[in-house]
Amino acid sequence: MVTRNLCLVWAFTAVAAGCMLFTPMAGLVNAAAAEEYEGPERVLRIGFMQPIDNLNPMMGLNDASYVFYGLIYDNPHCVDDNLEIVGNLVVGTRAVPVTDPEIADTGRPYGSIWEYDVTPNAMWHDGEPFTVDDFVWNMNMHSTYYDDMWAFQPYTFWMEKAVKVDEDTARIYYWNRDTEEPMASAFAYLLAIPMLPRHILSTWNIPDISFSWNGVFEGHSPPIVGTGPFMVTENVLSEWRAGDHITLVRNPNNHWKADKGEEIQFDKIIMSFYSDATSMRLALTANSIDIAQFPPETYKAIKDGINAGSSTYSNLFAYDGMKCTQYWTEIEFCMNNGGPNPSRLDPAIRQALATATNKTYIVNNFYRSLAEVGSVLIPSINEKWHCELSEDELFKFDLAEAASMLDEAGYRYLTPASTYRAATEDSFAVREKLVPLNKELRYDMLIRREYPEEALIARYLADTWATIGVGLNVIVVDETTMSKLVYSYEYDTCIWYWSADIDPNYMLFCQSKIAWAGWSDNKYYNESYEANYWASVSEMDYAQRKEYVDNCQRIHYEDAAWIVMAYPYQTYVWRTDTFEGWGDWAENPGRSMDSFWTANPLFFDLVYIGERETGFDVQSAMLASAVVAGIVAVAVALWWMKKRGKKKASPLGE
Repeated sequence: MVTRNLCLVWAFTAVAAGCMLFTPMAGLVNAAAAEEYEGPERVLRIGFMQPIDNLNPMMGLNDASYVFYGLIYDNPHCVDDNLEIVGNLVVGTRAVPVTDPEIADTGRPYGSIWEYDVTPNAMWHDGEPFTVDDFVWNMNMHSTYYDDMWAFQPYTFWMEKAVKVDEDTARIYYWNRDTEEPMASAFAYLLAIPMLPRHILSTWNIPDISFSWNGVFEGHSPPIVGTGPFMVTENVLSEWRAGDHITLVRNPNNHWKADKGEEIQFDKIIMSFYSDATSMRLALTANSIDIAQFPPETYKAIKDGINAGSSTYSNLFAYDGMKCTQYWTEIEFCMNNGGPNPSRLDPAIRQALATATNKTYIVNNFYRSLAEVGSVLIPSINEKWHCELSEDELFKFDLAEAASMLDEAGYRYLTPASTYRAATEDSFAVREKLVPLNKELRYDMLIRREYPEEALIARYLADTWATIGVGLNVIVVDETTMSKLVYSYEYDTCIWYWSADIDPNYMLFCQSKIAWAGWSDNKYYNESYEANYWASVSEMDYAQRKEYVDNCQRIHYEDAAWIVMAYPYQTYVWRTDTFEGWGDWAENPGRSMDSFWTANPLFFDLVYIGERETGFDVQSAMLASAVVAGIVAVAVALWWMKKRGKKKASPLGE
C-alpha cells in the first residue's frame, strides 16, 4: 500500500511537473541554450598590428577600431557578401513616392523624404528593447547637432529631421543645409551610422558624447551598450588601457536570428594587438591567433612558405585581393595656405610630382605586387562607381617631363650647384605671395610608424624627387599623432590612406568644401568639383548621377591634391584547423574581415572545428529539466515533512 507520505511526495512532483509544462517555451529554450555547448570554449582570436585607438565610435579612426565598432554596434544598413546594401536595424527602406501627400501637397522633390522600417526584434545589450524612438533620437541627434556629431557628417549634412510615423516606421527629411530648402538625397538607402543607446545618453551633453566620452558607461552592465552580435565584458576598460587585447562575448539576443535566421556560432572573440609583424606571425603559427592581416613583406614570406609546403605554415591559408572597404594609400598635399612650404598650392608642382611618381615601381617593390596601381577616388573593386581614366588622362611616369613642367612653371635651380629648385619671380607661388622669392622646393612628409612599407616608399620618393630638384624631409609618427597634425592643416605632405562606403557620397563629401574642419584632411577646394558633387547628391537617376561622380573623380585626379599611389590588397592569413566557414573572399568580397558596415556576414558563418561540438536538442533538454524538477520537488517534500515532525521514514529513504 502506498503511504500518505509517498502520495504527498508524488503530489509535489506532479505540481512541479505541471508548472514546468506551463512554463513558456522561450524560457525553456533560453535556459537550455546556456548549456548548448559543453566542449571547450569556442574563441575566435584575431591579430592586429595597431590597438583600438578609442572605444567611442565617434572618435576612433584606425582599422582595428572600426572592426570593434562593427561587432558591438549596429548601423541601420549594412553590406552583404556581394557588396550589396541591405538592411540591418532597418529592414525596409524606400523613397516616399510622388503621390504621397507630403510630396504632392508641398512640392518637395522626390527623394527628399525617405521611410525606414525598424526591426521589432532588436534589443540593447543591457536588455532594453530597440525601438523606432531610438532610431529617431539617433538621427535627430546627428542632424540637429551636426557640428558636434562630426563623425558621420557625410550622411547627416543632408538631414533635416527624423519623425516617427508609427511603432514600426520613421521618416527622414533631407535638405540643403546651407539654404534650408528641401533636397533629394540619392544616398539615403545607406545609413552607416552606429546606433547609440537613447535610454542612457538622452540626458547627456551632446559635445561630451562626441568629444569627451571614452565610450564606456562605468558601473553599467555591460559597460558598453550596443545591439550588435557581440558584447564587451566588465573588463573592457582595463583591457583597453593595458593595450594587448580586448575580449568580446556573443550576444545571445542578437536580432539577426529572428530577422534573417542567422546567428553567431561561437562564444567569444579576442582581439589581440601586436607591436610588430614578427610577433604576430609567431602567434599565428603557434596557434595563439586564428587570423591576422600582415604587412606585404611578412605576408609574402608566409604565403611562399605555405606554397612550398613548409611544416611551419601547415594548416594556414593565405588570401590577397582588393579590399571591400576600397582602401587606398595616397601622397596627399595640404591645400591650406599654411605649413612649412605653401608653394605646394601651385597645381603645376603637384602635377609634376605626380609625373615623377612611379606607381608601378611602388606597387611591385614596396607592396610586393600585392596592390593595384592607384588613380581616382573610387577604386575598381567598386565597379558601379569607379571612373576608368583613359591613357591620355593619366599622369605617366617621366622624370624628364616632370623636370620640364617645373621649369615652365618658374621653379628653377638658382645656380648650377643647387640641389633643389626654388620659386622664381615668374612662379605662381611668388606671384600669389605664397612663399618669398627663392624659396626652395623642400617639403616635410609625415608617414605612419605602424606601416613599415610606407617608410620605404617615402625614402624612395625622397631619392626620386631629388633628381628633379624637390626635397623631402621624412617625419615618422604614430597614427594618432598623424591625425592631430594632418587635421590641423599645418603640414606639407604625408602618406596616408582612406577607405570608403559602397555609395560614392561618403568619399566625394570628404573632398568637398563642406567637409573642411571635419572630414577633409587636406582642405581641398575646386569650384567645378563642388558643382558636380552637389549635383551627384540629389540626382536620383543612376546614369546621370554616375556622370557627376565620374566628373568629380576626373577633376580631383587632375588637380593632384592627392596622388593615389595604390589600392593595396588585403593580405590575410588564417588557420584552417580551428574554424571553417571563411568562404571565398574573391567571389564574395563583402565577407572580408575588413567589412566595417556592422553585421559582417563572415561572423555568422564561422564554425569552430577545434574540437567536436556537442549538439543541442530541445526535447532532451526539457526531459533533463523535468527530471531535475522532480528531484527538487521530492527534496522539498521531504524537507516539508521533516519540518512538520513526520518521523516515519519514506520508502525512498532519506
